Amino acid sequence: MKAINHNSSDEDLLLQWQQGDVVAFDLIFKRYFIPLCKYAQNNLKQAMLAEELVMDVLLRIWKTGGNIHCPAGFRPYILRALKNAILNHFRGSMPPVISLEELPAGEEMPAATSPDHKLFYDEARERYLAAIASLSDKKREVFVLSREESLTYKEIARHLNISVNTVENYMSASLSQVKEKMK
Repeated sequence: MKAINHNSSDEDLLLQWQQGDVVAFDLIFKRYFIPLCKYAQNNLKQAMLAEELVMDVLLRIWKTGGNIHCPAGFRPYILRALKNAILNHFRGSMPPVISLEELPAGEEMPAATSPDHKLFYDEARERYLAAIASLSDKKREVFVLSREESLTYKEIARHLNISVNTVENYMSASLSQVKEKMK
């Protein structure tokens, strides 16, 4: 068994961890916890939430016992895991999008909770539609398939005959653009 030290590569630490050395995971944790928290806090603007998401990611990795497949390296793997956790947080905090086709014929939007609710709803809907319309054709198609058709990135990639990475890039750019237009 190779000796573990603070200068060991991520791959060496993962191998040691797979062989049952929990000190190796402790070093991985110490190496990545603070940088991941900083990254998450820059995206979330909430320190406690950022720390919670990082802890969740590290806990999921801990549960694998080191049996993870990361051909590009551990750093891109854990960063992608955190990005996905952040995206899932935002998805979970967003109200569900209901397409107009899903509403029964003749039914308006859900009952208002205040007199200004319908006005706010109409304005937000108008901004949302304008934001989607401002996307390029391919980005709009990917966005609609993801958000309104609820297809996975893999299904979208197969449907449009593009790579999953391209779908991820289109969605990331589209979400940023839609978010900016909705402000």
